[in-house]
Amino acid sequence: MAAGAPLQEEGAVTREEVGFEFMLNAARLIEGFAPELFAARTGLPLAALEPGLRAAEHKGLLERSAARIRPSERGRRFLNDLQQLFLGAQGGKV
Repeated sequence: MAAGAPLQEEGAVTREEVGFEFMLNAARLIEGFAPELFAARTGLPLAALEPGLRAAEHKGLLERSAARIRPSERGRRFLNDLQQLFLGAQGGKV
């Protein structure tokens, strides 16, 4: 950084990575996010995350309602495990 190069690397997020990138940030929010925010920010339907959302709910890492998707208390404790569920293309193929 002192040499004037504050970035380690720079690259574009691919369509396959955008769901993970969104969830990487959103899963950290205790209050979670409104489901429609995913489509608004990524241009993808929320259905693209469905495999990861189902897996996270099944493991008790995520809570869903019509108004919010948020990490459970367990999901906040095991945030890496929660985020990993969205690592693959279309949010769930790990």
